[in-house]
Amino acid sequence: MIKRLVFYILFLAVGLGLSASVPTFGNEHLSYRVTYKWGLIQKVAGSAGITLTKKSDGYHAVLTARTQPWADKIFMVRDTLSGIMRLEDMSPLLYDKSTYEDKQYRHDIIKYTYHGNRAIANVDRFKRNRDGKTETADTLMSALLPAVDMLSVYYFVRRLPFESMKKGTVSKANIFSGKKIEKLAVTYDGDERIDMNGKKYDCYKISFMFSSERIKNSSKPMKAWLLKTGTRIPVKLEGELPIGKIQILYNEPK
Repeated sequence: MIKRLVFYILFLAVGLGLSASVPTFGNEHLSYRVTYKWGLIQKVAGSAGITLTKKSDGYHAVLTARTQPWADKIFMVRDTLSGIMRLEDMSPLLYDKSTYEDKQYRHDIIKYTYHGNRAIANVDRFKRNRDGKTETADTLMSALLPAVDMLSVYYFVRRLPFESMKKGTVSKANIFSGKKIEKLAVTYDGDERIDMNGKKYDCYKISFMFSSERIKNSSKPMKAWLLKTGTRIPVKLEGELPIGKIQILYNEPK
């Protein structure tokens, strides 16, 4: 659940009829704290950060996530995702995921090409299990647009035309997730003002769900709140656990 909340935050708009008010992205760095909440108990379980740099060959993004020492004893996370996206529409060109979770190491590299209304993904995968055994795979996959991965998805949703949507509008995309392609459905739940960091934020509220071919809902619905202004920074994300919930909260720059 923690890694899904960190990585499946938002998606990228290819062919969704975006309006002229689509945010224009430059360089940015966003910082988050990952908290565990159960009743009156709320404790920081980890941290995450994402950096975007605009270069001549595209947008370069890097996302890192790690758990706190106390949470390492339950489920250790040390993840780094990097990628390159096209300047014109932020479609992914390269995705590089390196994760160390629960004593298992995985490294995936995806290179994209586009043909008509399809994204073609050449996927190289490496896995080292807890017992030291390794597995490798080289897979060619394709999906109809819009298609994203666990990093470019972050910018996909931020580019959706919420200001022209009706409450309950659902936007869908394909998402390359390791060895499979999942379906992502994002529902616009209307506008909401939230209190956080001692401030009030006017936000677009959304909920999103993932599913695969064999599993209708491979994750429980999650919620996110995006600023209505600027580049629509996500300021809060929330997902339910069997006991309590995980929240990802924006660290306001000082």
